[in-house]
Amino acid sequence: MRELRRTGHHGAGWRVVFGLAGLSAVVVLGLHVLEAATPAAAPAGHRGAALTPEGRKAIVYAQYVSTEWPKLGEPTVGEWLSIVAEPGQTYEEFVRTARNLRSDQRHTIYLLPLGRMDEATQKVVTQMGEFAQAYFDCRVKVFRAVELPKASYVHHRKQYNAVDVLARMSRYVPDDALALVGVTTADMYGGDLEFLFGLASLRRRVAVISLHRTGEAGTPEFLRRALKSFAHETGHVFGLRHCVFYSCCMNGSNSLAESDGQPMHVCPLCHDKLRHALAFDPAARFEKLAAVYEDLGLEAEARMARERFVWARGLAGATTKSEEP
Repeated sequence: MRELRRTGHHGAGWRVVFGLAGLSAVVVLGLHVLEAATPAAAPAGHRGAALTPEGRKAIVYAQYVSTEWPKLGEPTVGEWLSIVAEPGQTYEEFVRTARNLRSDQRHTIYLLPLGRMDEATQKVVTQMGEFAQAYFDCRVKVFRAVELPKASYVHHRKQYNAVDVLARMSRYVPDDALALVGVTTADMYGGDLEFLFGLASLRRRVAVISLHRTGEAGTPEFLRRALKSFAHETGHVFGLRHCVFYSCCMNGSNSLAESDGQPMHVCPLCHDKLRHALAFDPAARFEKLAAVYEDLGLEAEARMARERFVWARGLAGATTKSEEP
């Protein structure tokens, strides 16, 4: 298993000391944790089997046979799946490997602004915290901003090395953190990708998001892209791999245009993965999301959340996977 999941074209060096002593929480959202909902049931019949990508599709599409959620078609030239061959991840594969689960000891998402930000971008980070509270249905804290590590800056590229930033962040993950997510307006790259919208670790509970190529701060488009990047990378922190089955927030992206065409919501399969990790009540989650989207002026997303709320009310007490009627 590769530790780092990538979204492409999706010590010394820190101010004070980049550790908990140098961070001060200024916003606390959602002080309670909901009682656990019944986790979705895992599909049977392929435990331990060596699955091909087509085998995984057959299992997932059979499991969610009644859903009307749009399936992914063949990628066009330049799209993520035309460049990166990804096998996908079934629900059972996720459950077998998921280690980052909400508990009494681990229950909070931390947002860490990195570097200087103008007022409009600072507002988006605050909105990101409000969104995170509803999207992941858990407590959220927003730290005061710290400087990006100077050692992570690559002068000849005029970019920060996101892999190095993540490695430094991982030393200071709070014990009660489900995720520590850095947000910056600096340009970043990672590995062989010329630039990144974000990068996350599946094991270290850290992610970083770059808003450098997201557009003009203060516009609905900028906000929508920022929230989508946050949801995508934080999903990786919970162990979700790129979705190759349905149109989904967890789809990989190779360009801003490709990312713009993907939804803010996760598909039914990835919804079940998040539900397993966070034990949320689906109806309560969608009701909160609809309210947050309305407050943020994201009407299309609010409408979708309201529709999903109506659907999710039928899941109360269900022990099966989240198929739609």
